[in-house]
Amino acid sequence: MKQARAVIVAKLLEAIGIAATMIALVQGLYGDAWGELYLFLGGIFVFLVGRQIEKHFQRRNAGLPADS
Repeated sequence: MKQARAVIVAKLLEAIGIAATMIALVQGLYGDAWGELYLFLGGIFVFLVGRQIEKHFQRRNAGLPADS
């Protein structure tokens, strides 16, 4: 049960990261370059954190070491 919640949180983080990146691109169209940059980099970071959590639990299920 705990593992299922972690995977859901990981997927949610990935979705938030993608949404932040899309919002950044739209915000860039309206001229705020710094806001675009911060949202873009933040979205990438949040997505990668979610992806790492997901990979960790996938490896744990497959019996592979979590480090590699």
